[in-house]
Amino acid sequence: MQKSLIVSEKVHNELVKLKLLERAKNVSDLLEKLIIEYRKQKLKEFREEFKKALKEKGISFDEFLKKAGKIREEMYEQSA
Repeated sequence: MQKSLIVSEKVHNELVKLKLLERAKNVSDLLEKLIIEYRKQKLKEFREEFKKALKEKGISFDEFLKKAGKIREEMYEQSA
């Protein structure tokens, strides 16, 4: 099912330019690519914040995984 969005002429023109630059079939495909890239960027930002928080606490990622595994085991045991 197709939906319509109302955008300013300026935004419309930018979308059309990007569509051509990215060689997208249509604006919908372009928007899907943009959404994926946005999500990747957010994930990258979260990863950096997470790494910084671990470093501030003096915990390596391996130590974090071990602690997380123990917590999962405890939660599983409590639910059983």
